[in-house]
Amino acid sequence: MSHIMFAILVVVLAQSQPPTRIVNPANPSPMPSDARMMQFEWPEGATWRVFGVDAYPEGPVKIARVAEVRQQNPPSTWSVHVTNRALMPVNSLTLAAAVVDVTGKVKATQTLAAIKDLKPQQVIRKEIPVRVTVIAPTDRVVFFVKEIRSETGDWKAVDSEVAELIKAAALKLPVP
Repeated sequence: MSHIMFAILVVVLAQSQPPTRIVNPANPSPMPSDARMMQFEWPEGATWRVFGVDAYPEGPVKIARVAEVRQQNPPSTWSVHVTNRALMPVNSLTLAAAVVDVTGKVKATQTLAAIKDLKPQQVIRKEIPVRVTVIAPTDRVVFFVKEIRSETGDWKAVDSEVAELIKAAALKLPVP
């Protein structure tokens, strides 16, 4: 009788465990956030606290990396790396940093100084302190391309479209 009870116990235990889903076969301990992060092409270093959105996906400029640069004395500064993925140089490029609340609503936007003469495949790093508003512990900093001027044409971001894009991205990276 004890062997039958043991067999039933083993079957019940085996059925009660959820299946193991390995998103990355090289990762021995997958987290649910891994699957969520792989659905989108985020810049390197993106977290719920700082990330970038591609306001002009077919454009020549891409945000390659973002980071929070922690200081000994707060507030932190924020860094962004951009690269020119086109074969022609970009004459002028303007980036912006938006401060976003928990719900994904843009609280304020700060425009960075223009980057001039970005050569093909060149990567440039900018580091800024965000001064347009007070950043709460649950706020995020989101970088995006605001304006591009190049030999292939000029482009300017539409604020309402960027706000929708930021809100959608913020919902995919929830505040822990």
